[in-house]
Amino acid sequence: MIRVILIIIAIAIAMAAGHLLIDEKGYVLIAYNDVTIEATIVAMAIMFFMLTIGIWLVVKAIKFFWRLYRKSTGHFGHKRAMKASQAWQQALWATLNDDNEQVQVAFKKHDAPSQWQDYQYALLAKSALQQGEQATAVQHLSAMSEEAQSKVPKLWLQADKGEQALVLLETPMQQKKPQSTEIATYLEGLLVEQKYVELIKTLNDKHKQVTWSAEHWQRFFARFFMQNQPDGQAYYEQLPKALKVYAQQPYLQSMAASGQIKQIQPALLKWLKKGLYQDVSAVISAANEGDLQLTHAIQAQLKKQPDNADLLACLACMAHVDGDFELAAKIFDNINKSNWHTGWTSMALRSYEQTQQYQKAYELAILK
Repeated sequence: MIRVILIIIAIAIAMAAGHLLIDEKGYVLIAYNDVTIEATIVAMAIMFFMLTIGIWLVVKAIKFFWRLYRKSTGHFGHKRAMKASQAWQQALWATLNDDNEQVQVAFKKHDAPSQWQDYQYALLAKSALQQGEQATAVQHLSAMSEEAQSKVPKLWLQADKGEQALVLLETPMQQKKPQSTEIATYLEGLLVEQKYVELIKTLNDKHKQVTWSAEHWQRFFARFFMQNQPDGQAYYEQLPKALKVYAQQPYLQSMAASGQIKQIQPALLKWLKKGLYQDVSAVISAANEGDLQLTHAIQAQLKKQPDNADLLACLACMAHVDGDFELAAKIFDNINKSNWHTGWTSMALRSYEQTQQYQKAYELAILK
């Protein structure tokens, strides 16, 4: 820019001084419509020079104020971005530490960066659910984009919106290979909404793609069969063979709890012969009626293994079911507490309470 100005000045000086060489003032006439400008070359050169300098100053001023404006807005924008990032990080750490109140505090003054808005609503919804605020959680979930809502169907389930969760999962479930988490949540949703026929169909079609542990499968089937005690046998028979391994014990427990221990007696006798005493005790602990043949089979096994804790628990549970609380309490006394299983605790506590052995009940209740 300076170089251009110097060239213009040189030209202006040359024009202004040129007439001196020939002893002529020079004359400039500019006429446009009704406007006429007349001046000597010197005057015109000076005017042109001043106009150029004026334009240059205006341009410099505009650039200066523009840079000042950009710098100030950039500063405040950067500050806002930093606060948003800090709020997001604070909420994320609070979520990992299960500090639900801190999650809400983090987003109270500042929102997360724009690209993390859906995640912010998800964290707030999760926090609200853990605090028992389902209505608030639903508000946060509804504020998310539709695409993001489909990523958190489990939160919808926890908010007692099982139908909404199933709707969100319809599209992923129609794919050839949906993700394991999507199938798992879909199964949970079907169970919550009591859509058992569709649940059985999904289990048959998709169970190989679910990565649940054996314990998780057993907990799932325990809930399923407890909700379907009258139709438990029919549903059990429809399960794929690979899942019956996990479903058998919860199924037998539900049958025992519904007063159908005689129907499952053959299966329990087989377990006794195979030495699956703990599984037998788990089923009997859920029963509400006894079975004489099963009791005799347990006693026969105890003659061979009189100190087996699982067999003793089986016999104690049978005595409890038959209403012989004194015998049940005596047998529970003989079980080494180092071999104790939590599944026996409820029956043992009731046996002690019925026989007014409150100190033993207290000691068992605080046993870890």
